[in-house]
Parts: sequence; structure tokens; C-alpha cells
Amino acid sequence: NDADWEKDFSTTEGFEKMISEWPGKLGESPQKLCEIVEGILHTHKKIEKLLVYAHLREDEDLSNHHYTEMFAKIMSRASKLDAAMSFFKPELLHIDANTMNEWLKADTLAPYKIWLEEILRFRPHTLSNGEEKILAMSREVTRGFHKTYGKLNNVDMPERLPRIENEEGKKVQLTNANFTSLMESTNRNFRKNVFRGYYQEIRGNRNTSAALLDSHVRSQIFFSRAQKYDSAIISSLFNDRMKISVYNSLVSTVHENLGTIHRYYRLKKKILGIKDMHIYDLYVPLVHESRRTFSFDESTELTLEAVKPLGSKYVDVLKQGFKDKWVDKYENKGKRSGAYSGGCYETHPYILLNFTGTMNSLFTLTHEAGHSMHSWFSNRTQPYHMASYRILVAEVASITNEMLLVDYLQKNFKDKNERAYLIDHLINDFRGTLIRQTMFAEFEKLIHERIENGESLTPEYLKNRYYELVKLYHGESFSYDDDDALISDEWARIPHFYYNFYVYKYATGMAAAVDISSRILDGEQGLVEKYLDFLSSGALKPPLELLRDTGVDLMTPEPVKAALSKLNDLVDELTEILDN
Repeated sequence: NDADWEKDFSTTEGFEKMISEWPGKLGESPQKLCEIVEGILHTHKKIEKLLVYAHLREDEDLSNHHYTEMFAKIMSRASKLDAAMSFFKPELLHIDANTMNEWLKADTLAPYKIWLEEILRFRPHTLSNGEEKILAMSREVTRGFHKTYGKLNNVDMPERLPRIENEEGKKVQLTNANFTSLMESTNRNFRKNVFRGYYQEIRGNRNTSAALLDSHVRSQIFFSRAQKYDSAIISSLFNDRMKISVYNSLVSTVHENLGTIHRYYRLKKKILGIKDMHIYDLYVPLVHESRRTFSFDESTELTLEAVKPLGSKYVDVLKQGFKDKWVDKYENKGKRSGAYSGGCYETHPYILLNFTGTMNSLFTLTHEAGHSMHSWFSNRTQPYHMASYRILVAEVASITNEMLLVDYLQKNFKDKNERAYLIDHLINDFRGTLIRQTMFAEFEKLIHERIENGESLTPEYLKNRYYELVKLYHGESFSYDDDDALISDEWARIPHFYYNFYVYKYATGMAAAVDISSRILDGEQGLVEKYLDFLSSGALKPPLELLRDTGVDLMTPEPVKAALSKLNDLVDELTEILDN
């Protein structure tokens, strides 16, 4: 509660003084280095818990100024401590390499060997103590672009969204959370009005959104250049030991296979009987009469049934988590849109949802449960400094859960129309996760390159370039008239463009998850144990090595090609069911 938070916060007041005694002492001995490492980790753990509490409470209601101030308070403290601890990496890297190699063989540093070696890998990109301190202080300022965007997108803009009259003559308040579910309406005029109402408001914020995105991208380029990376994308990929060739291969492989999703759009146009198809027709299910809704309790039961192939331990922990209220279920005024799994090392996972009872909400719950279980296994297997897994592998756990849910529902949806509905949903999962996120990844790379080449992100450039990508990825089935042109401002509602080359990981994560889940369901001997080891490994190995241990090699295009082949099979299957 708040009182406990304030009590814990007060204990951090002496941290700066404690840290001020450390600079200049790392090279004294392995024992002294170990002592300072443990002090730093203690500080991080304490600050992390304070940050997570304030963050979760703020996201419950972004208009609640008390928690906004609480979060700002701990962010300020965290930034000051980051600045105070900025000496650590440069000073560590100034220890003679041969000396450090000998120290790492000592029992004293054995628990921290992998953690320290990962830091030492950044030797070419670490500056002097003073320069690193300035960079650490700068991040407190540059975080403001993302934070301001969050207030615009989650507080100010939703206040101005219209109420839309539905087919029953009732006014429905349009929100960030219900936008997608309303776009699934079978009433085309309603869908059109929802689409117009939402994107006209987005368009009204275009200049502010462009200025924020331009500033954010410039800040990332500033940090990458200051730390001697060739580009912002190279800086981002370095942390995961990912090569830019993998990123580029993802985009090119999806480009080569866009014909599959274009074929789906042609099928959709034909089955819906639409002469002129628009972007606002994108979300409507093809099989209207089989559309289902689910209570939250039904959704938890379906999730638990779906993940049974992962074994009783996995199921029992997740079942207890649902019982212990890990999930903040429903939308309320001011609540952050979307969904995520959060928490810290000393807590159980927390899931933020905006549950609406749709099939999409069911899949979102199952997806976030995958993240939560990944954290649960990792936090209970690894020490604090090794527990945090990389984002590159995070999406594997969540999408594997989704694929298991698909399999379970397919086996239990016996009716032809129900099966068609599920296949259609799965195709749209591929569309949203593999195709759409790759489009975002391509756009993100383009906007960074534009600024790196000395140009700026004007509203005109952003909408025109984004619209070109929309047309490329969606093909010729759509009209692209004045109504469709509203989608050219969609970039302004995508928070992931502030996450620094994050979105491609959704696509590669799906490719890996399709591979792993298929082999689990095929009963591959020993794979469940390998997968649970993967979930338990945290940062024990680089992410690509962790995936290779499960049989997935993302350094080749094969996992992405295989996933796109699976998509092609699904489109074939849906065509066979519906186009007869």
C-alpha cells in the first residue's frame, strides 16, 4: 500500500551517499568488486519494486495525479541513482583484461561471472565516467517524449473520442480499449463511423504526435552515436546479440510472401460480398453466426485447458495465479489501454487487461499468461541478476500459449462454421503479429534512417510513408479512398514506436512459437522439459542460444518461412471451407 511504499522510499535516501564511496575501488580486488556488485544489485532490486508499484497504480487510472506524482518521484530518484552508479561500467572496463579474466575464475565472483561478462561485452561502447554520468542524467529528460505521448494517447485523446450510434440506436462511447471489438461489428455503417470517429481524432493530434515521435527518435540516435554505434538499430540489436541481417531478412521474407495475406483479403472481399472493401472491413469476422463471447471465468478455464500439454506444474501455478487475482480484468476510466504482464522479482506477476469478452480478449489473456509464467519460472529459478529475460524471447512464451489455445479450440469446435471462425481468427493473429508487426518494424527502421540522414519526421512524411506501407502490405483488395486514407495516421496511435526496435520481436517470436508449439503438440520426446528449461533460464544464455536449445535457429530465415507456410495452409483451409 501507499504507506509501505513511502516507508520503503525513505530507505533509499541514503543510497547516493553509499554509492559515492564506491568509485575508484573496483580494481582493488575481486572481493571489493563483489562487495560493490552486491550493493548495486541490492539498490536495483529496491528501486525496481518501488517503480513497479507506482507504475501499476498509475496505470489503473492515468488521470490520478497522486500516482502520477508518485511515479515521477521514484523515476527521479532512480535517475539520480543511475547517474551515481554510472561510474561502474567504465571503471569495470578499465580494469586490465588479463586481470579481469583471472578474477572471473575466482570463487568470489563465480555467481556474477555471466552477468559481468555481458557487461564487458559493451567495452567498445562505454564512455568515460563523466560522459556516462551525463548520458544517465540525459535519459531522465528524454523519457519525457514517451511519457507525454502516453498522456496524449491514453488520457487527453480518449476524452475527445465520440459516442457512436450502434445498430440498435444506442450511443456507444468509443475508447482505446473497445475500438478493435467495435470494429468487429457486423454492421458496416457502424464500423465505418467507429473508424472515422477514432481516426479523425487521431488526425487532430497529428502535429503534436509527429513532434513527439521526431524528438524521441532523435534522442535514440543521440544515445547510439554517443556510445559509438553505427546506427540506432545496431545499438538496439546489440543487446540481444542480434544481427541486422536477421531484421532485414524478416522484412524481405515477409515481402516475398505477401501474396498469401493478399489472397486472404480477396477471399474476405468475396465472402463478405463487398464490391468496394475498406480498411474498416478488416476486423469483421468472416463467419458471423459463429461469433462467440466469453465470461472472464470461462476464459481462464479455456486457457488452463489449452496449456495442459505443458504439464501439471505449469497448469497448477497458473490456476493458482488466477485464483490469487493476478489479473486486473476490466476497463475503467483513465485505465491504461491494451494489456501487459508486469511485476518484479519479489512479487508474483501482475496482468493488466481491458477484458471485453471477445475471442480477442480470450487470446489476450492467454498471451499475457504466457509472459507471466515465463517470469514466474525465471524468477524462481535464477538469482535476481540473472532472472530478467530478453524481450527477444519474451514473445515466444506468450505466443506459444496462443498456439496451444488455437489447437485446443480447433479440437473442440466441431461445427464447420465454428472451425471456419477459429481459422479466420488464427489467420488474423498471423496478420496482426507476423505481418502487421513486420510492417511496423519496416516503418520504424525507415523513420530512424530518415533522421540519421539529416531529415525530419514531418506530419506529411509520416502519413505518406506509412500509407505507402499500408498499401504494400494490404494489396489491391481495398479501395484506398478518402475514408481509407485516415489509416495513414495510424502511426500516431502505436506506442511501440517509442520502444526502440521492439516490434520485430513479435514477428520473430511468433515464428519461434509456431515451431515450438507444433513440435510440443506432435509429442516430440523431451521438448516440454526443454521448453520449461527455456522458461526458467532468464539471462543464463544469450537469447538466440536459448532458442537453439529448443530447436529453433533464428539466424536462418527458416522459422519465418515455416510460419508463413503455416499461414498459407490456413488460407487454403479457410478457402476450402467457405469458397464452395
